[in-house]
Parts: sequence; structure tokens; C-alpha cells
Amino acid sequence: MTMSRQKKREYMKDKDKERREKWFANLSEGIRTGNLPWRKPWKSNGATGIPTNLKSKKAYRGGNAVSLMIHAMFNGWTDLRFATRKQLIEAGYSVAGLKNGTGFEVKYFKRGTYEKQNDDGEIEIKQSYLTRWYEVWCIEQCENYEPPTIDESIEPVPEHEMMKHFDSYVASQDSLTLKRKGSQAFYRLSEDLIQLPRHEDFTVPVGEVMTAFHEAVHSTGHLNRCHRPLGNGFGSPAYAYEELIAELGSLLVVMTLGGEFRPDTVVEENANSVAYLKHWLDACKDQDSALDKAFHEAQSACDFIIKAIQGGEEE
Repeated sequence: MTMSRQKKREYMKDKDKERREKWFANLSEGIRTGNLPWRKPWKSNGATGIPTNLKSKKAYRGGNAVSLMIHAMFNGWTDLRFATRKQLIEAGYSVAGLKNGTGFEVKYFKRGTYEKQNDDGEIEIKQSYLTRWYEVWCIEQCENYEPPTIDESIEPVPEHEMMKHFDSYVASQDSLTLKRKGSQAFYRLSEDLIQLPRHEDFTVPVGEVMTAFHEAVHSTGHLNRCHRPLGNGFGSPAYAYEELIAELGSLLVVMTLGGEFRPDTVVEENANSVAYLKHWLDACKDQDSALDKAFHEAQSACDFIIKAIQGGEEE
């Protein structure tokens, strides 16, 4: 029996809501538990620790990237290549047993244009965005999967090299300054200042990297960069929202640069507090676009920092 247009619209609306709830539940669980994973890249496909599409070889972005990382971690997968059923078949992988619902849905935003007549009778070109959902599977789910040959000696980019990237970012920003003193780390918007403890005061080397890029992401909120509202009081949903952006943004930056992600080593006071992240997550459950916006902001911060480190060159 063919669905009427109205029935089909209602069905798609319900399906979209179901997908959003599933997507949100998976992400929120990872954020609440702090289980945002780091995976060693496979040498054979040249990928970073960011999940990539098998066919396009492009890294997933924003919420899709973090969602797939968490999904892989929960299932013990280390090969972070994903594909639709059609893409797997084209690549020669078996899709036996890959039933609907056994993969993971990612969101794809397609931009289009349309014409609209304004009040003066003139035709204007408007932009529209269509959200599409695709179910993808990790190639490790295929029964004929064979892990690529890798060099087990591959290690994440060492901490001193990661700090060179951080220094390059700071140097690229005209008004941004860096001070090394005290035992606290923070970003102060009024002075456009990142303060970090001295290098020798970090007992865990990776902690310096994580703290530095956490504060770097905060600094992208400046008016001359990505322009986000900063300076909200601790405990408020807005404060927690910015901390979520800093945590997720630093994850995307560090993973893109090939470093090790250890959010538990950030020394900023109140960073990675499950209590306030839980508060924000509970508050935004009734706001369908809230988590989408957080990941969009984190991806924008990551893009800004990576571009600055690369001297404005295209990736």
C-alpha cells in the first residue's frame, strides 16, 4: 500500500526524531563517562585518529567524527574506516549479517538553492539545507575483513612536537599572548591571554598538550576569531557549553595533528567535570539543535586552529 504524502511526511519526521534520540544518547553517554577515545592511525590508509569514509577517504567532521569514535570504542574496533552498505559492496567487502540497525547513522547536510520573490517583486536566490541520514558500518563488521599490515612501532606525535604546533598557533594570532606562571591554566578574554603553568610543572607530558589545546580552543571564542560568548559564570549551562566546546574542539585538533588525546590530564580548574557537563546535557535534551550547535562550534574552532598552524594553507 502506497503512503500518502502526509503519511510519508509524518513517518519521516518520526524516523528523524528516532535517529536524533539514538545519536544523542550515544554521544551523551560518551561525554558523561569521559570515554572519548584515542586510536592509533593505520599506516596503510594514511588516516589520522579521525574516522574516515572508506570510499572518499575523507575524515568525518564534528558530531559524526566523535560519534563514530565512541561507537568504535564501545565495540572494540581500531580500524576507523566506515562505509555505507553500497560502498562496502563496491570495495569487495561482504555485507552478510549487516542488517539495518547494526550500523551507525551519520548526518549529512546538503546545501541547495532556490528562488523566492521578495516584496519588490524581484527574484532572490536563497540557500537551503537538507539533512540526510546514512547508516554506515565499520569495516571490521564485515565477515571477510582482514586488518591491514601496520607498523606496530607507529606512535602518536610526541608531546614536544605537539607543543610546537601550539606555539605556532599562538604566534599566528596578533593580539594573543602566552604567559607561563603559577599553577592554574586559563584563557582570559579581556587580555586575550592564555596562561599555562611552566613546562617543568607538568608531571605528565601529555597533560601540557591537552591543557594547551584546551585553552587554545577557548581562545577561538575571541571576537576576531570564531566569536563565541565567553565569560559565563561557573555552573551555568552557558559555562558548561563552552567547556564542552573546548573539550571536543581539543579532541578534534589533537587527533587531526596525530597526537594522543587524554582529557583527564587537563589542569584547568573544573575542566572535564562530569557534574556540569551532565547539567548541560540534561538542560539541552529539549533543544533539538543544541548538541548539533556544540559540535559545529567545536569543528569551527578546530578548523581555525589547524589553518592557523598551517599558515593559512589549505589542508
